[in-house]
Amino acid sequence: MEDLFKTEISALLGGEISCECGKQHHTNARVRKGKFTEEIGKLAAKYAPLSSAVFVSSRGFFLERGGEVLRAVRSGGSDAVNVVLSRRFDNALENLGGLLSLPESMRLVVVCESELYDAAAYFSALKGIPLAYAALSPEAEGVLSPVVTLKIKNKPERLYADNPRFLIADEDKLAAAPKESVAAAFASLASHIVSLVDYRVRGVLTGDFCRASYNLARSAVSDSVNAVYAENAALRLLENRIRMAAAEIFTDGAVSCGGENAAAELLESCGKSRLSAAERKFFASVILIDLYAAYFSAPHELLCVPDYGARAEELAAYTGYGEGEILKNMLACAPLAREEKLAPHIRQLAEETETLRGWMPKIAATYLNLGGRDIFRNFTYAELVRAVCRAPDLPGAFSVLTLMRESGALELLEAENAKISF
Repeated sequence: MEDLFKTEISALLGGEISCECGKQHHTNARVRKGKFTEEIGKLAAKYAPLSSAVFVSSRGFFLERGGEVLRAVRSGGSDAVNVVLSRRFDNALENLGGLLSLPESMRLVVVCESELYDAAAYFSALKGIPLAYAALSPEAEGVLSPVVTLKIKNKPERLYADNPRFLIADEDKLAAAPKESVAAAFASLASHIVSLVDYRVRGVLTGDFCRASYNLARSAVSDSVNAVYAENAALRLLENRIRMAAAEIFTDGAVSCGGENAAAELLESCGKSRLSAAERKFFASVILIDLYAAYFSAPHELLCVPDYGARAEELAAYTGYGEGEILKNMLACAPLAREEKLAPHIRQLAEETETLRGWMPKIAATYLNLGGRDIFRNFTYAELVRAVCRAPDLPGAFSVLTLMRESGALELLEAENAKISF
């Protein structure tokens, strides 16, 4: 099979791809290039003529540019309705505001801000109507992901999204994107280094692995590290985010389901200042690569048996998950953590994670040089250890941290108050 990274993005997200993994990869996502207002008008004309479209925005964006977006929607023959949401990093259900009370005449959702993408995407997937996201900067965390997540009563609810989704890339706007948005896009992509390690490990343990998607995601991350100082950095980072989205769609999100996501979720309510999801994932990836490298290079004798009941009780008290739900997930994941299956791959994993650990200081420095916030002093040691050690217990989470839990390595980390360097 040809290298998917070299495939034109329009073809990559253009229908079905026969893959060597034995699956027929299907996508309902498309990329459109052009002036974002013109493309919004075309989509409104196609999907919502003589009906209604909703423009999801923050108050600040609406005051600055809402008028031109509403005019673009109306140019397509649609009635335009604006719903103002708060720009929040936690994607809580309350942030849906008036979306859930909109009439059934809505036929298109339009959003231009990455921080509001999840809320808009959840609503569009729930209603089964098309979503148009105008990428005015390369900061596009989770864009086009096949799984849409929203918090309901402090507990993430996930919805599989197969509704038509469009990403509009306005190259003129991207060229003028602020420096900090380039830093955020880089952080989002670089954090997938951990997910790729976890995806490989899960592939060995479960047999569910798509090498073409893995290579596509890995190439997207690698190119992003090389692209950040290019003249067209914003466009290249956005294109790599789209390639990552394609790999996510082809694997039902598995290629991006790494330990950094779970750790980032548990760090959401911690820290001296509120961090975005991309910032939390990036911070967690720097920490976890260090732990992964240490784990794969060490002997794996059983250190101690994890106390499932105590772990479930503690996590339930800290999150909105039920104790029974957590315990059920832990007991389901435990049999998958069979280290003997990994034995033929341990040496290679140790070498690769050690190489990644060597890269991380440069990657972190690149993020800061791009204008990213200094997030590395944001959390206390206790907050960090709690997030890392409880991450594998979250429902739906299976990563190298699960292996560390089953071997007792995480229990030892807590008991000995071991140092984590970063």
